[in-house]
Amino acid sequence: MRKPWLEGDMHNILKGRIPSAVSLLGAALLVGLASSCSSPSATQEYSVPKDVCGTEVTNGLLGPLLPAGKKISAQPTSAVGAKRCRLLVDGEIAFSSSVEKWAANTTASDVASSAYGVDPTNTSADGGRIIYSKTGAVGLVHCPASASADSTSWATVRTSHEVKASAMRGFIEGYAAALAKSDTCRTLSGR
Repeated sequence: MRKPWLEGDMHNILKGRIPSAVSLLGAALLVGLASSCSSPSATQEYSVPKDVCGTEVTNGLLGPLLPAGKKISAQPTSAVGAKRCRLLVDGEIAFSSSVEKWAANTTASDVASSAYGVDPTNTSADGGRIIYSKTGAVGLVHCPASASADSTSWATVRTSHEVKASAMRGFIEGYAAALAKSDTCRTLSGR
């Protein structure tokens, strides 16, 4: 019995008959056009920010952590003892960072154990003050002594996708250094 919704070449395909080359070409063209209209951008069409929610970062460190897309926006938030930033690419969270106040004796492993995208067993650097992976990193922020007498500040970063681990390490080193020079240490300590 022939089904009305299986007319033409689709009916022939299901019956084991081969459609004409013109029909195949037309179907391939339609599939190609449909997928190209709905696929995301393959390049970063947006301008990579020079700062992460107000904290300037060295040129070239942030771009390798961000995905392709058309539009980027930032969502800064803060709470007592923490400052956070989310970067959204085409409306999706692509990058998150935070800087938080921790006890004076906190280690990178302590911070990594509660951070997303990085694990205490991932690669460490800078004498154990940094731990990083392809999706996240933690790093000690060297705050001035007056701001950190009874605490330490730690930066955490994570991405929604894998990046080169070396790019993640470079970013966390640069970001932690930039945070140490900013008002962040004083803000987190309440001084």
